[in-house]
Amino acid sequence: MIRASRRETVFIVLCVLFIIALFMRTSPAVIVKDLMKDFAVPETSLALMASAFFWAYAAVQIPVGFLSDRIGVRYTVFGFGSLGVAGALLFAFSTSINMATWARLLTGAGTAGIWIPALKYLSISYRPDEFATRTSIINAIGSLGLMLSTLPMALSVEKIGWRYSFVIPAVALFFLVLLALYLMKPQKFPVDDRETGKESKEAAAALQPGTVPFWRYRTFWPFTIWALLVYGVLFSFSGLWGAAYLQDSYNISRETAGSHLMFISLGMIIGGLFWGMMSDRFFRARRPVLMLGTLGMLISWAIMLSLSSYPGPFCTSLLYFAIGIFSIVFLINQGCVKELFPVTVAGTAMGTVNAAMFVGVALFQGVTGYLLDLLLQTRPALSAFKTIFTLYLASIAVAFFLVFLMPETFLGKQKNQPVPEEHLVKKDNFQQP
Repeated sequence: MIRASRRETVFIVLCVLFIIALFMRTSPAVIVKDLMKDFAVPETSLALMASAFFWAYAAVQIPVGFLSDRIGVRYTVFGFGSLGVAGALLFAFSTSINMATWARLLTGAGTAGIWIPALKYLSISYRPDEFATRTSIINAIGSLGLMLSTLPMALSVEKIGWRYSFVIPAVALFFLVLLALYLMKPQKFPVDDRETGKESKEAAAALQPGTVPFWRYRTFWPFTIWALLVYGVLFSFSGLWGAAYLQDSYNISRETAGSHLMFISLGMIIGGLFWGMMSDRFFRARRPVLMLGTLGMLISWAIMLSLSSYPGPFCTSLLYFAIGIFSIVFLINQGCVKELFPVTVAGTAMGTVNAAMFVGVALFQGVTGYLLDLLLQTRPALSAFKTIFTLYLASIAVAFFLVFLMPETFLGKQKNQPVPEEHLVKKDNFQQP
């Protein structure tokens, strides 16, 4: 067991690493105009560049988990973190959109090696009854990175330019992964029967991805598609288009747009703690919480769609805050997937859902950019964004419908029960719609 002082220091380092990872994820939102000007590209090209981060992030989710298990958290964080440093520096000094796209691919793949290893570290360094609390703390502290990517990023761009605004966090990331490498001790892994025994070896084999066909359970797919839609809409807007919408539609400054965008991050920080408490202590259930959160998203996007003029600083910030606080309910969805399946397959199932979330962001950012590029040729900006918001609203409506197809998982966790047999999709039914 790691000494308490060193363990807490590593925990703090992981928290700061996650702050930088989330900052890297959403920081392009306030520099959309700068990127379009410097690279002389339309919205479609910019959207493809931005979505490259999320495609790469999704692609390495399962490898990151595998490496965390096989070579340990220490080397996984260092290896992927170093890749993230290279990507951020390459992006800062990019001279073309193609170069920037490759840079965002590297950054996405590199920062993907922070969250899952952090969870692995918590699982081996803290007691089981501390795991959930520590996870919530890392998520809440990491969300500060989302806030830093809004108004503070906008102010930094005005002072030192967007390029050096990426150099500074890249340098910080480099020193942090070095510090993590120094502080964390190598993990010891049993590799043969002399250390594990026959039963442990069989259990390890049972945990290998693909040994249990969790995708055959029809109850798995509502959670997965729900996550793709909700997370895709949230980070397409907050991670890229949320500031550009305000600047183009209402002709407000970058700093004002960044300050409004910051309220989405604030809503996510508060909502992350709120929904967990509501689910565990008040409702003692998962599905009602998902239903309330999705309904809140539906109302928020309906209001966004109805706006025909700038509603003022207070109302805009309040609306952005609502988008953040309702959308962060996706944390409950991730917990549902863990509770839905037995331990032998829960990790692989959660990794699949996590990958689907980032595929959703890549899809929504790309589609949004394509539609804006097409619509802005013949329409004013507000009208074009209303078409986009119609798509977002329809997607959240589908997500709301999917909640009714989800089983309740809270009691299943208490009883430690596997997925009921009636939820299994029979092979004979695979061809049915």
